[in-house]
Amino acid sequence: MITHLAEETVNTNSNNVISVVKDADTLLSYFPYQVERGRNTITLQFSRFFILSLRDTFEVSFSQQSSLMFVYTLKSLTGKNNKFQIFINVRDNKNSTSLVHLAIEYSGEKEWIVKRYLPDIAHSLLEGISREAKRAYEAKAQENEKEFDYSRQLNKLSFVSKLLLKSRLIKSEGISVPKGQMLDTILSSIADILSKYKTIYVSASSTSSSFRLLFINGDLKGIYVNENGKEYFSDENILSSLSGEFKVNVYVLLVPEIPGVVEDENS
Repeated sequence: MITHLAEETVNTNSNNVISVVKDADTLLSYFPYQVERGRNTITLQFSRFFILSLRDTFEVSFSQQSSLMFVYTLKSLTGKNNKFQIFINVRDNKNSTSLVHLAIEYSGEKEWIVKRYLPDIAHSLLEGISREAKRAYEAKAQENEKEFDYSRQLNKLSFVSKLLLKSRLIKSEGISVPKGQMLDTILSSIADILSKYKTIYVSASSTSSSFRLLFINGDLKGIYVNENGKEYFSDENILSSLSGEFKVNVYVLLVPEIPGVVEDENS
């Protein structure tokens, strides 16, 4: 028996990764050296020096050993004792990422030929998991963002606290703004970072009013204004009516997922 171990950090949470790992059709599409694939079968060919090769057709089965451990078994259909086993372990990592451990084993004929291909197989499978998990996250995020009211969330301390915990303060300044120019002034203040960060959170306050803004991919997605104790949501006209001296703090989100939108729904 020969074995190869590999690991990969994936920039999304474990739920998105697991959904890809459990999708046999998607995962097997990233299995290299396949020359034919059918329903629950795959034919692989490994060659060395052009004249020495191994070609065999395998039946594919999947099992879940625990909530975080998954196994694919490829067993020869041609009466040989050739067999691959792929063990995949997924766990949450820091900053809303996941750590994927993969072990691939092969036992059977011509192990000395197959051995040199195991690293390529592991790399391709991990690359596929990372790519498809990112796509799954982006699709889910887009769907949730359509229904998510950021303006009302900006009034919730729980949402803002989660946002700040995963953000970094990059600018804090006092500004004087004439009436009708608040949004233009803020946009001018963050122009140098607007295209560098996916999510930017702005909070500002004066003696009688405050507001919170959320920019995602360069677009203004959330507006919350509190003026003399009265609250306004998604109202650019109210924002533009503010004037005077304001203390402005600008934060950038350090993780790809906005807390409370995708991550919390999966927790």
